[in-house]
Parts: sequence; C-alpha cells; structure tokens
Amino acid sequence: MIFLLLSIIASTITVSFFKLFEKAGVNTFQAIIFNYLTCAVVGNILAGKDAVILQPFWEFPWFYYTIIIGLFFISIFFAIGETAQKLGVSVSMVSAKLSVVIPVLITVLLFNEVLSWMQVSGILISLVSVYLISRKEGHREAHGHLIWLLPLIVFIGSGVIDTTFNLITKRFNAQNTNPFFSSYTVTTAFTVAFCAGMLLMLYQLLRGKIKIKAKNIYWGIALGIPNYFSMYFLVKTLLAFSANTAVILPVNNIGIVTASTLVSVVFFKEKLNRSNTAGLILSILAIVLLALNKL
Repeated sequence: MIFLLLSIIASTITVSFFKLFEKAGVNTFQAIIFNYLTCAVVGNILAGKDAVILQPFWEFPWFYYTIIIGLFFISIFFAIGETAQKLGVSVSMVSAKLSVVIPVLITVLLFNEVLSWMQVSGILISLVSVYLISRKEGHREAHGHLIWLLPLIVFIGSGVIDTTFNLITKRFNAQNTNPFFSSYTVTTAFTVAFCAGMLLMLYQLLRGKIKIKAKNIYWGIALGIPNYFSMYFLVKTLLAFSANTAVILPVNNIGIVTASTLVSVVFFKEKLNRSNTAGLILSILAIVLLALNKL
C-alpha cells in the first residue's frame, strides 16, 4: 500500500506545480519540455544496463505506439497545466482521471465486449461530473467562452494515452514483462515527448519568437522528478497488486482526485461552488462503479 500512497502523493505534487508556475511566472511549455528530459534521464538511470539510450529501441514493434503516447504526453500535459492554472487543480485532475472510461468504450468497440449496467452508469455519470466540476463562476468572462474545452481535451487525450497503453498490453505481452509495466517502454515515451517538444522549441527559437530562461529549466527539472515517480510508483503498485489491477487503478484515481482537491482548497485557496462539489462527488461515484464492476 505504500507504493499506492506514494503514487497519489507524487501525482498530486506534479499537478500542483502548475499553480506554482503561474505564481513564479514560469513558461509552462518550456518547463514541460525540460520536465520530460528529466523524466527520460531518471528513467535511463534507473534502467541501469538496460538504459533506453543504449539500445536500438526503434527496432521494437511497440516503438510506433510510444510515438503516439509521447506526442500525447506533451500535448495533454500542457493542457493539464493550462486547466490547472485557469480552472483549478481539482478540475485538471478530475478530467484526467475520469478518462478511465475511454479505454472501456474502446474495448467494447474493438473487442465486442458487452457493457454492464455499472459500466454504463459509470460512463454517463463521469460525463456529467466533468461538466459540473469544470463550471467556474467568472472564468468564462476572464478566459473566453471556450474555456470549457480544456477539461474536455484533457479528458479525451488522457483516455487516448490509457487506451494506447492497453493496446500495447494486449498485443505485445512478451516474455516475463508486460510492456505497460515496463519502465523501458514508459521511458521511451518520455524520450519521444522530449524530442517532439525540443523540435518545436528550436523552431520557435530560430524564428525569434521565444527566449529560454534559466528559471524555466530549473522549474522543469523540479517538475520532472515527481512526474516520473508518479508513474514509477504506479508501476510498483500495479506489480504488487497484479491480480487485482482493475480495482487498484480506480482506487488510485479516486485518491488523486481527492488529494488534489484538498490541496487546491487548502494551499491555493480555490473555492468549490455547488456544481464543483456535486461534480467531485459524482466523479468518485463513477470511478467506484467502474471498479466494482471488476470485482
């Protein structure tokens, strides 16, 4: 259970960084790029002799899937940062963690599985909760009427990442290690995310549109450490509860949603209106229904 607790703590710290970025005047996109460099470096260090950079990872059949994951990593992480800064930490985490319903829907479409009433209820409730938790009074006037698209993008994008990991799991279940649980695969995705972000940043640099500031690098490195370990400890948790991962994942998500909401209220003084409170309760209910269906 210690790994589950550490996963929740690391994930909550990660998303809280975006509020600190806002206060410190950090360029979120630049910080995210150096965050993924940090994730890749830490992953390679922990991999030891099996480090990604020492092997031709592009020869593995799952490499093309990690390209998709890596591109979504950096784009959705940026969307999570924007959501946390403009709508709040709790909104960003609810949107990301409720995306667990998307792999369920994809599984139905691709593998012709039949949904139970619990799954249908969980999916419908999750959609309502995302809408309710994203309703913030005054934010439409301050950020525009399309501000509600941010949590929707996070919701869908996070679901695509989860779905791609699931597809890797089903298709490339080789030897003794499931690719989803492999730090090698995850670190490759982190590396792809960094390369994609760096190419875009270099393009902007050459056009004279941006300047790299030292504080963006420092904050990015600081963000990368809890971000990597949020995944690392989740992997450890899934390995420890390998026989019951379908329940552990929703429990992890509930813990992150609850912890991030408490942090947003206590430390960042975010206020939850009635809609937000109802959405938070419904989000937990939706995840519970999806977990109970697997029991």
